[in-house]
Amino acid sequence: MAVNKLIQTRTKIKTAVFMLLFLFPFLYVMMGTTVQAAEGGTENKHYTFKSTSDADVSTKANPGEVTVLIFGNVGCSQTRGTLGSVSACDWVQRPDIRVIYAACSGYYSKEEVLEEEENYGGPGITFCYDEADGILAAMAGYTGKSGGKMPVIVLIDQDDKVQSITEGKKTAEEIMAEIIKFADIDYDGPLTPPAGSESGIENWNYTLTDINGTAVSTKANPDEVTVLMFGYTTCGKTKSTLDSIAGSDWGKEQRSDIRLIYADVYGAGADAVKDFAQNYGETNIIFCHDQEAKNWNNALTYLGLYQQTGGSFPYIVYIDKNNKVQNITLGSRTAEEIMAEIQKVIANSTPTPNPGPGTDSDTGQNPGTDSDTEQDPETDSDTTPSDDQKPDSDKKPDDDTVKKPTAGIANVSRLKITSSTKKVMLSWKKIPEAEGYVIYQYNRSKKSWTEKAALKTNTASYTVKGLTPATGYRFAVKAYTQDQNGKRIVSGSYTSAYTATAPDIVNFKITPGKKKATVKWSKVKGATGYKVYYKTKLKDLWKKVKTTKGKSCTKTKLKSGKTYYFTVKAYKTYKGKTYTSSFFIKKVKIK
Repeated sequence: MAVNKLIQTRTKIKTAVFMLLFLFPFLYVMMGTTVQAAEGGTENKHYTFKSTSDADVSTKANPGEVTVLIFGNVGCSQTRGTLGSVSACDWVQRPDIRVIYAACSGYYSKEEVLEEEENYGGPGITFCYDEADGILAAMAGYTGKSGGKMPVIVLIDQDDKVQSITEGKKTAEEIMAEIIKFADIDYDGPLTPPAGSESGIENWNYTLTDINGTAVSTKANPDEVTVLMFGYTTCGKTKSTLDSIAGSDWGKEQRSDIRLIYADVYGAGADAVKDFAQNYGETNIIFCHDQEAKNWNNALTYLGLYQQTGGSFPYIVYIDKNNKVQNITLGSRTAEEIMAEIQKVIANSTPTPNPGPGTDSDTGQNPGTDSDTEQDPETDSDTTPSDDQKPDSDKKPDDDTVKKPTAGIANVSRLKITSSTKKVMLSWKKIPEAEGYVIYQYNRSKKSWTEKAALKTNTASYTVKGLTPATGYRFAVKAYTQDQNGKRIVSGSYTSAYTATAPDIVNFKITPGKKKATVKWSKVKGATGYKVYYKTKLKDLWKKVKTTKGKSCTKTKLKSGKTYYFTVKAYKTYKGKTYTSSFFIKKVKIK
């Protein structure tokens, strides 16, 4: 009897040991640690994804390249933390490293992944989407399970062998530490962090939509403090704060070091916020609506950084140039109080050293390079214009006795564009010594730049009208002074930017059915696709029914005898940004 019990006990122990050995690698993955493959790696599984530019992307390694494959979910904080670190690191654009981000859930549309790319991507990361479940299946193929802690990072060597799989948030340095274990990569470590980047809390990057339909990211711009204010149109304290800003000197001027964003909450539409904005005259505030009812959740996420769940509006978030949240205040504030907070944020970062002689005073780049990363029109990727096509080429004046200023005129920087259906407004940093600016528009059919306007005053904005809806454009700006003979002396290089106009409004009709409603619309010229929304009461928040490239949509599971409200918005995707049409609302009673 004792012998039998002993045999049974030994058998159970052996079984348990076997199961532990079998599950050991999977337990490592589940605990968020790195799973090293067998010596030499394991064979890579080849999958093909679709990038946001609709190109096929294979997980098969390219010769001489390490592949960093990141599986994640849109909106996942751990995924965003990893993407933010990788996009900002110094190795992401190396020719011997390829980075792929694959959004796992088929629930996310291409447009939603594009929004994630705009906020957390960079030129070295290829973003892929999947409106089915192919990416999720591919992740399961690598990990051996259907779920796990996001993101899942697969490292594939130059010989197409999987070397490690990890789960959970990782920094760029942690990923590189794994890469150099198996790859012969010359890497000296990270660059010196930006001044002041050690303080503050990592910013949540969201895409808002302003009252003209232009996407506005909460991600900080370089050398600029972002003041993000959440409020609503009927809030007295919100109005008081905006009144104070609008009445201050710094709230009116076009400052290049401060960006003011007002984000309405509680679902206020573009028209309502546009009317609200008119109460504050000509201010430097970017007013954003809440058509898709996302801003309340965005505001709560910011409050969560400081363990807050609510409070008096407005919520004011202060974000430094390094994209770090430095403070959040709740309740009404005067312009002086807000400026005091801004000064604290600026003080936390060491000012950027003055560039040496011969460099652009705003960017530290040599004159002749584009300060906003767009290519110079003189070296446009579509064509290289001949001398007679180049706007205001910097030729020496005919009168040799006229001398140019020694330093010349500075290049225009920080070109921003706000677009609507048939017009765009250009704005840029004012150059004190400029006597005016020249606006150029690129003509793709003629492959040349044409002068659109010449401003004769030092006004740092211009509106281009009469444009075609849902169309991509490119504009450039040069500053100029005049010599003694009245000839222009223009800046040495262009500042250019791409934009698009929003599509025309969608004309649609609704046909009620039994517990359903069918929405049909006419095609909008130039639109990339359409988004259909509904709600049960006018004051309710919109709920998305579908994003589609078609011309119809049916909403089922509605209640008989009940009235519903529907709308359809057209959108245009261009150069990674989305431009959305205005809209109208129709109601229908369900049978």
